[in-house]
Amino acid sequence: MSSSAARTSQDKKHRTFIRACPLSANNYAPTLYSLHDIRREFLRVLKIHGARLSTEEIATWLGLEEDDVITLGDALCNQRGNQISDEDDIICKVYNTAIKKHQYALVKSLRHQIEEHIKWQSGETLECVVPKQLSLLLDTMELTSEDVIQLSHGIDTSVATRINAHRYLENQVLSSLSGIIAPTSLEKLFFDEDPALVIPIAKTLCQQGRLPGSVSASLNNAVYIPHIFTHMQRNIIDSYFRTNGYVTEKKCVGAGLSRNRMECFVRESFPNAVLLPHAIIEPEVICQPLEVAIQSAVMNNGYADLRSLVPLDVACNHDDIEQIINVCVVDCLKLQHDTAMFDAFAKGTTIINTDIALFFSHEMINKSVKMLDVGIERYSKQRAKEIVENKIGTDAGGKKGKPDAPTHAADVISLRDVANFIGNNYSDLKQLQQEFEDGSKCEVKLSWNSDEVCRCDGPLIEFCRAVLYRDAERKCSRAVRAEVASLESTRHGVTMSDRSVGAAKQMDIQEEFESSFKDLCHLLQILAKTIENFSTRGLFTSAEITSMKRELLLGMGSCLARLLTEYCVYRNNVEGAHTFAYSHQDNIPAYVSALDFPSFSLQCNPADGGKQMNPLQHLRESVPASSGQNLVRMWNICSDDNDGDNLLEQFISHLEDSCLTLVGIPFSVLDKKAEKKILNARRQGLIDRLEQSSQRDEILSASVILIYQQAKNLLILGKTMTSLVMNIFEQEKKIPKRVTEVLLDLKRENDSPEMLHLAKKFGTAKNSKALAAISETSV
Repeated sequence: MSSSAARTSQDKKHRTFIRACPLSANNYAPTLYSLHDIRREFLRVLKIHGARLSTEEIATWLGLEEDDVITLGDALCNQRGNQISDEDDIICKVYNTAIKKHQYALVKSLRHQIEEHIKWQSGETLECVVPKQLSLLLDTMELTSEDVIQLSHGIDTSVATRINAHRYLENQVLSSLSGIIAPTSLEKLFFDEDPALVIPIAKTLCQQGRLPGSVSASLNNAVYIPHIFTHMQRNIIDSYFRTNGYVTEKKCVGAGLSRNRMECFVRESFPNAVLLPHAIIEPEVICQPLEVAIQSAVMNNGYADLRSLVPLDVACNHDDIEQIINVCVVDCLKLQHDTAMFDAFAKGTTIINTDIALFFSHEMINKSVKMLDVGIERYSKQRAKEIVENKIGTDAGGKKGKPDAPTHAADVISLRDVANFIGNNYSDLKQLQQEFEDGSKCEVKLSWNSDEVCRCDGPLIEFCRAVLYRDAERKCSRAVRAEVASLESTRHGVTMSDRSVGAAKQMDIQEEFESSFKDLCHLLQILAKTIENFSTRGLFTSAEITSMKRELLLGMGSCLARLLTEYCVYRNNVEGAHTFAYSHQDNIPAYVSALDFPSFSLQCNPADGGKQMNPLQHLRESVPASSGQNLVRMWNICSDDNDGDNLLEQFISHLEDSCLTLVGIPFSVLDKKAEKKILNARRQGLIDRLEQSSQRDEILSASVILIYQQAKNLLILGKTMTSLVMNIFEQEKKIPKRVTEVLLDLKRENDSPEMLHLAKKFGTAKNSKALAAISETSV
C-alpha cells in the first residue's frame, strides 16, 4: 500500500494501530495491525535475516511498500524508555556510508560490533582506543561519526570523547579543504596533526561527496586534488590530444598529471590511445601518414623517411618512435584488408636509431645489392693485384713461408665508396645524407662495424651498414679470391681469356644462367604437356592446338634461344659481341609471374663501315665449332617465317641434343618434383602480381590462369591459350557459373572496381571449395 494509506489511530484497547497490506496476498483488503504486532515482526526480520537491513530488504520480508517501512521504522525508532521493556529490542536508524542509504538495525548488536572491533584493534580495554583506530572503526563499520557517537552511549565515555575529537578533526579537514582549487599536500597543510588520521578522514569525506575532490596517497604522504583542478587538467589534456593526436609525458607533468595517471586519464576520453615510454598517442592519427609513406615507398621501389612524419617532441625519443613503427604501424597494417601491403612492409627493412627512422622497400634493397657488383669488381681486381704483387715481392726477397693473409677489413670495399654508388642512383637519399653531414660531425673514413662507432652517421651510411654489409663482405671475399686465382693462373702460364668482366662476375653469370635455363626448360615441357592434354581430351580443334603450340614456340622458344645465345657468346668471349641485338629491348620476364613471353628475333647492329650484316650468318661465323650451327638451327625453328609441322617437338628435341655442347649444361628433363615446384612457384608469383595490379587485362589473364590451375592442376600461359581456355570455363564443373559470368563481363571491358575486386578474390581463392564459397556470397 502507498505511504498515504498508512496512518496511526487511538482507541481504548490499543495504544497505536497501523494499516498495512501484505504483498503476498493477490486479492487483499486493508488489514489493521497493532503496533505491538508490527514491531514484533519487524524485530523478527532483523534478528533472522540480519541485524542491519535496508528499507528494500525489510519491505521484501514484511510484504510492505518501502514508504510504509520508512513510516513504520521511524515510529519504532522513536519509542524510548518505558515503551520498551527489553534492551535487546531497541531499534535505531543509521546511515551506511558505503551504499549511501539508511538502514534499520538493532542497537545492542551494533554496540557489540563496535566494542568487539575496538578490542580486536587494540588488544586491550576500551580505554586504550586511539584516534587512528576510531578512523578505522568508522570505515569498517560503514557508519558516520554521528551514528557512532549516538551508539557509543552506554559503552564507554572515553570512546565518545575520542569520537568527538575525531568529529572535530573531520570538521577541520572539511573546512580547510573546501575552498582549495589546486593540489595540496595534506601533510604540509595539517603539519601539527597525525597524517595517519588526517588521510583516511579526507578520503572518507571525498567518498561521501562532502569534499569535491579525491585523495592520492602513498604511505603517510597524500595529496588532495580538487575536482575543479581535475576539470582544468581534462580541458588542457583533451584539447591538446584532440588537436595533435598525442601528448607527451612532459606536457602532462606540466599540467600536474603524473605518468602513473597519464594513461588512465587520457583513455577516459580517448579509449584507443596507446601508451609509449614517454608519451601517449592516438594510433589512427599518428600512424596514418606513416602508412601512406610506406605504401608510396613500396609502390615506387624506394624508401620513406618516417621520422620526419612523427611529431618532433615524440620523434626525439628513440624508444617512442621505435614502438610507433614496430608495434603501432604493424598493428594498423594488420587491420587492413590489403595483406599485400603488410607483406611488403615485412619484407622491407626499417632502420631506427637516435637520429633517423627510415623504411626501405624490398625492391630497393635488391636493386642496391646489384649495384655493388660494379664497384666490387673494380675493387677486387685492384686488391688481388696488390696481394699477388706483395707475394711476388716476398718470394723475390727470399723470405720463407707464406705471406701474411690479407686482413678481414682489407678485403671489404670501403663504406664510403659503397655509399657513393648507392647515392648516385638515389639522389634524394644522397641529399638527405649531405644535409645530415653538414649538421653533424660525420668522419670521412667510416667503419662498416656500427658497434665500433656507437653513433649515427646519416641515413645513407646507416642503410649501407644495415642492408649491404653482409653482401659486400661475401661478394668482396669471393671476388678477391677469384681474381687472385685468375692472376696466379696467368702468372704460371695457364691461358686465360682476355675479357673485361671480373672472375667473380663470371661465376655469378654462370649461376644465374644455370638457374634460369633449368626453370625455363621445365616450364616449356609443362606447357607442352598441357597442350597435349587438350589435344587428347578433344577440347579444341586442331587449328587451335596448332595456334597454341606456335605461340609457345615463338614466345618461350625464342626466349630460350636468346638466353642460350647470350651465354654462348659470353662463354666463348666472342669478339664483336656487341653487334648482336634483339627485336625487343626488354629482358626475359621472370617465369613465376609471366602471363606470356615476348617473341624475340636475332638482329645485328651495323658494322663499323655501316654495312648491314646477316645475323644468323654472323652468329655461325662468330661462335666456334658446331655451337654456331646449333644456335642458328635453334633460331630457324622458332622463326616466325617457319611454317613447318611439329616445330615445337623439333625445338625441344634439338635442345635435348645440343645443350650440353652449347653451354656445358644438359637439357633438364621434367620430373614430378620439378613440376610441383614450378606449379607452386607460378601460383604464388601470379597471386603477388594479381594483388598489386590495377589493370583490367592483367587482372583478367592472371585470374583465368590461377582459377584453371586450381580447378584442373594444369598450367597455362600466353594470350591465345588463356583466351581459348576461358571459353570452356562453362564446361568445367569445378568452376562456378558466377565466376565465369564475372570474368566474361570483365572481358567485355566492364572494368568497374567491383568487378576487378571480385576477379581478384576468385583468382586468389585457396581451393575449389573456397572459390565456390566466394562465388555464392558475391551474387
